Parts: sequence; C-alpha cells; structure tokens
Amino acid sequence: MLLVSQVMSLLLLLLCVMELVCATSVSPSLHQPPLTRVRIIEVEDDYDEESSKTTHAPQSPGVTTSRVIPRPCDYDPCVVQTTPCDKISAETGCLCPGLTGPEERPGAPELREVKLDGSGEVFVHWCAPRSNVTRYEVTLKDGSKQLVFGEYLRNGAVPGLKVGEMVCVAARNQAGLSEKSCARYEPPQPDQAAMSAGIIAGSVGFLLLLSVLAVVLWRRRTCRKGRMGDTEGLGNPSYTNDGAL
Repeated sequence: MLLVSQVMSLLLLLLCVMELVCATSVSPSLHQPPLTRVRIIEVEDDYDEESSKTTHAPQSPGVTTSRVIPRPCDYDPCVVQTTPCDKISAETGCLCPGLTGPEERPGAPELREVKLDGSGEVFVHWCAPRSNVTRYEVTLKDGSKQLVFGEYLRNGAVPGLKVGEMVCVAARNQAGLSEKSCARYEPPQPDQAAMSAGIIAGSVGFLLLLSVLAVVLWRRRTCRKGRMGDTEGLGNPSYTNDGAL
C-alpha cells in the first residue's frame, strides 16, 4: 500500500510539471496587447518656428478676470451745475466730457432762448461749450450793457431788455473771449392751444345762452296763452249775449 501511494504521488508530481511546462511554452504574443502602427506625416510649414509659438498667460483655475468700463458722468451742458463735473468724477469714477484746456480760447456757448419770465423779467438761457470757462458775459448787440455770470450758471436776467433788441452771450477764460452767440428778443406769442380752447368755450357758452333765452320766451308765451283762455272761460253765466236772463 505504501508503494502504491508513493507511485500515485510521483504521477501527480509529474502531471504538475507537465502543465507548468505547457504553460511556459505558450506564445508570449497571447499575453501582450496588440501593436498599433503610428503613421507619421511630415507637413512643411511656411512660418518660422519662433513666429508660430504662442504664449498664453498662466491663469489660476477658478479665477475670472473682468474689466470695469467707466460710465459717463451725469453732466448736462444746458443745466445749472451745482457740483463741478471734475468733483463728481473724483467721487464716483465717472468720465467727464472732454474739454479744451485753459490755454485755449473757449468755444462759443449756444444761446437757446430769450423769453419773458413769470416775474416780468427777461431771461436768457444758454448751453456751455466743451471748453474751460471761468465766466459768461451777456451783452446787448450795441454794447450798451454788460452782465457777468459765473462759470456754472446757464441762465440770467437782463433787466430793461426791450422787444426787438439783440442780446449776446460769450464765454471767457484766461486765454480770452469766445465768439458771441446772439438772439433777438421777440414779444411773447399767445398760446395757440389756449386761444383755441377759449374760442370753443365762448361758442359753447353763447349757444347755451341762446337755448336758455329760447326756453324762457317759450314758457312766457305759453303762460300768457293759458291766462287768456282762463279769462274767456270764466264769464258770468247769468247773462247771455242779448242781455236776457
């Protein structure tokens, strides 16, 4: 029995050795990944190697950059300026309109209107030029009167201005006086809309008055006819037309 067991052990050992030999004798290509052929195509480049290089600025992941564009300042050249534009720009970072420097003569202001105010005074209204201005000078065309207004003002009263007279406004700085902008003071024109409304209202009132008069006359005539009928119907029945009872 011992001999049989030893023989069986030898047979098992022999079988194991044979399987190991078979496993090592298998082609190694079965255990390797398939080969991929790489096809290389050469392309001629007309650009230099240095010029074809592109450099990109390094950017941290998750970081975005934005550029803030300044907005124009709330500046109207035809409105009285309570706060200078450069001060508003310093406080808010907005952009003021471009102005010529104080070493250049200012441009001519724009005289917008000459009109009678509700207080009975004649006012001139102008718009500022795109220039550095230290003051405004308002004069009559013949130079008989001159008024001076501050650099931030855009209107002013001209006492004694008569209908038909020409009034002018000019801007001044340290470089000199600008060209004049002039306009003639015309008499105030009546409001066409108000005039039309007045005519319509007057016509309607006149028609209503005629209607009321017609109704009154008709009622009066009707009452008079009624009274005459009552007088004829109330005669003395004791007498006849021939005087007999």
